[in-house]
Amino acid sequence: MKKLFIFFIIITTTAFAGCLDSPISTRVGIRTGLTISNYDPDSSVSSDEYSGTGMLLGLGMGSDFFSILAIDMTPQYRSTSHARDEILGRRTYSYNNLYFPITLSLKGGMIPFVSPYVSVGIGINVPLSGIERFEYNNGTAIENEIGGSVGGFAILGVGAEVKLLKFRIVPEFMANMQGYDDQTVKTTDYHLSIGFYYAP
Repeated sequence: MKKLFIFFIIITTTAFAGCLDSPISTRVGIRTGLTISNYDPDSSVSSDEYSGTGMLLGLGMGSDFFSILAIDMTPQYRSTSHARDEILGRRTYSYNNLYFPITLSLKGGMIPFVSPYVSVGIGINVPLSGIERFEYNNGTAIENEIGGSVGGFAILGVGAEVKLLKFRIVPEFMANMQGYDDQTVKTTDYHLSIGFYYAP
């Protein structure tokens, strides 16, 4: 048992020693992609959930610690859309938002060229404007401007950092979940995005 413990200490020390040449590194860049939204209002009007697609564009800033832990902030504009078919037609809610996610990631930093990671975090969504549209089955439509409330999201994500000299290409999948109550998640926005970063 003692020999196993000593072996474990040697392996751990060696792993960290390989990362100590650059204990902290930073990166800045842009991130763009798609948003895929699902919303379940638990309504008697229709048994279907709302769903739709939008886009995101933001500035990415991050820091790596010992190539293993990372913290990232990506303030961004994002559009979200929720639509479903009802008896008389199709109802759509569309929003323009500012979104402020902060994530903490565990990275496979010792892999030379590609560093996969998993992340958790929180995000704050601030609606800027919104439109409710109902298109009747005969083709006529009614639109109304609507507001929205500031909301918080829990974030789970996976991605990979491709290292090219001083540049980084980072594809990422992120699930942003908002709970309706303590037991049920009602709103989930999925982000499929890619980041382009400069790492000095």
